[in-house]
Amino acid sequence: MKHQILVPEVVAESGLNLLQEHGLQIKQTSSIRKEDLIADLKDCDGVIMRVARLDADVLSANPQLKVIGKHGVGVDSIDLDYCRTHGIVVVNTPHANSLSVAEHAITLMLACAKQINYKSACYRSEDYGVKDRMLGNEVTGKVLGLIGFGNIGSRVASIATGGFGMSVVAYDPFLPQGKREDGVLVVHDIREVYEQADFISIHTPATKETIKSVGAQQFAWMKPTAYLINTSRGAVVDEQALIQALQEGQLAGAGLDVSDSEPARGDNPLHSMDNVIMTPHCAGATYDSMDHMSKDVARGLIEVFNGQKPTWPVVWPEQ
Repeated sequence: MKHQILVPEVVAESGLNLLQEHGLQIKQTSSIRKEDLIADLKDCDGVIMRVARLDADVLSANPQLKVIGKHGVGVDSIDLDYCRTHGIVVVNTPHANSLSVAEHAITLMLACAKQINYKSACYRSEDYGVKDRMLGNEVTGKVLGLIGFGNIGSRVASIATGGFGMSVVAYDPFLPQGKREDGVLVVHDIREVYEQADFISIHTPATKETIKSVGAQQFAWMKPTAYLINTSRGAVVDEQALIQALQEGQLAGAGLDVSDSEPARGDNPLHSMDNVIMTPHCAGATYDSMDHMSKDVARGLIEVFNGQKPTWPVVWPEQ
């Protein structure tokens, strides 16, 4: 009997073709509502998900489920504890979209520094005088602070140092502190990063330890001329504290690809701030990365169904 894989969200055809080439059947649907996921998973023993929430209710209603493939990196929308106790394998694609996210973080940093969002809006309304009224800043020679120095953070650092000659100071408790060969200074006192940086870029997952870990205290440490960039998870930042800090001029602005609730409501004050750029959680979604993620998550499922240890396991029986 062929294994059937539920695909309730849009993924690149390349990965689906790879699954079919290895004898797996695809069931494509178009809803990620809880009740629809519960129903649609009934005849499936695998699922590929992007932002769908697979909580204990969904998983317990489908005890036949063997493997979950995360089309992306963050797995905070999956009940991993349930998977561990019930033998459900979880795989992800940790490297497939890291370059796209890193480029997006750099793009937001540059757009903030040059006031691109505000100037473009003014120019569209025939306000040509904005070019003299609102000056931008160079990033060359400035300090970039990184909270998290994994796959994405290290790529951001490489672009920033190699392309713009920026100094990079990073906080990552899992790495030894000190100056690295690539010139990045890793510190274990996170306050040093906030106090030194002209731009803070967040690259941490949403965990019990990191949720709302960027808040009022951290904004108070930042320079009033500094910018916050977040392409990780909205929950990592205390959004109300960020709004207040921006309103009170504690920092110069923000570039956000993620928000506390997604999509961000139209009445969210961040939408109306001239010094804030918001994009719809799309940093990792490029034609290139979608192709890479689709293939990588397909390979993970194929490995599991072939009885092999997956290349990128998140939950695996040996753990």
